[in-house]
Amino acid sequence: MDKRLHGLIPAIVMPFDKKFTLQQDILEKYVELVCKAKIAAIAVNTDAGEGAFLPQKQREKILKTVKKIAKNIPVVCGLGGSTTYQATEFAKRYKDCGADYFLVFPHFAFRGSKGKDKATIKYHQTISKVGVPLILFQLQQDLGGVDYSDETISELVQIDNVVAIKEATFDALKFRNMKILLDSLDQKISLLTGNDNFIIESFILGAHGALIGFGSVFTDIQADAINLALEGKYNQALEKFAPIEKLCNFCFSSPVRDYRIKMKHVLVKQKIFTDAFVQPPLTPLEESELEILEKILQELDS
Repeated sequence: MDKRLHGLIPAIVMPFDKKFTLQQDILEKYVELVCKAKIAAIAVNTDAGEGAFLPQKQREKILKTVKKIAKNIPVVCGLGGSTTYQATEFAKRYKDCGADYFLVFPHFAFRGSKGKDKATIKYHQTISKVGVPLILFQLQQDLGGVDYSDETISELVQIDNVVAIKEATFDALKFRNMKILLDSLDQKISLLTGNDNFIIESFILGAHGALIGFGSVFTDIQADAINLALEGKYNQALEKFAPIEKLCNFCFSSPVRDYRIKMKHVLVKQKIFTDAFVQPPLTPLEESELEILEKILQELDS
């Protein structure tokens, strides 16, 4: 079990201009700000960071930038590919760029599998040979994810370099069942919540860390709340998180894919970002949604 991952791991959003070009100077200042909070690690090229929408050279540039700014804070890099070969080649490049961990995205080819899925297991076994610690990823289907069977999870946990799993089905019962399953296995790994709809509650259910997109905003509040939860001070953690709970619920309301642009608008309001553009086919927010967001932020300031 890797205790370096125990705490908040913000999966940061990316600043783009109207031509969808990365704003490098803003990214550097943003990462500096995020790293001032008491976080366990920082994650890039994830779903929150629109990693699947970016060209490979840009992903590598982002990773190098964040690695340089984060210094001693571990950097988790999202990893996926059209084929096992491509994912492995990307993994080798990310390793050279300084990735401390890989968050291995579930491949769409794994959907609909039952029992012990050989394709899923072989995919992770091959990537593990690159020699960077792996974080498994169970993701809700609304974001293109896969629910792994207990039999598959039990096999994946035994793979060399697997140190954690991010459970992000947004289902508290599935999260609790994952905890029970992991506790029953001889090989112990860390359980990270990816459930932005019950972040602090995840720790009451047994989480060790939180690898979450919502960590992109109000990072200091979330890091402090999670660290309190890790000390077993759940009521204090819930109280600490309470002021931003309404914002969290709004950001991850349906359609959940819009959480990225909602958080970018928060960062614009805070004068951390200058723009709130997302890569197409993701779309801008409706005016009515912007009004709701404005009201929530006004309540936070009052």
